Amino acid sequence: MRRGLRLQLVGLALIAFVGACDGPREDAGEQADANAGVVSSEDTIEKGPAERTGEAQDRAADSLNEAIEARADAAEDQADAVRSEADQRADALEEEARRVRATAEKKADATEDRADAIRQRQ
Repeated sequence: MRRGLRLQLVGLALIAFVGACDGPREDAGEQADANAGVVSSEDTIEKGPAERTGEAQDRAADSLNEAIEARADAAEDQADAVRSEADQRADALEEEARRVRATAEKKADATEDRADAIRQRQ
């Protein structure tokens, strides 16, 4: 139980760490603002217009990537459902084939018994 909680905490810490990172467009904007003298340096907490624009572009790109990933996940789920349905149908067909074979075997045995009875009458 403790190990599971520890893994969850590590996962949350990683998410927080990754979430705090600047995206590539925000970083480029930060550098552009510093180069243009809009902010005192790249290391300042203050955000210039290019950094804010880059941050918005990074968020938009992240949202687009999340939407793409969600669509891909939905397609994979659909593929899994198709496979599952096919497996169920195949299992039902295999069961039907087993019943058909068993019925045929009983009929064949009865017919062979009749053949044996015919031979014994002679």
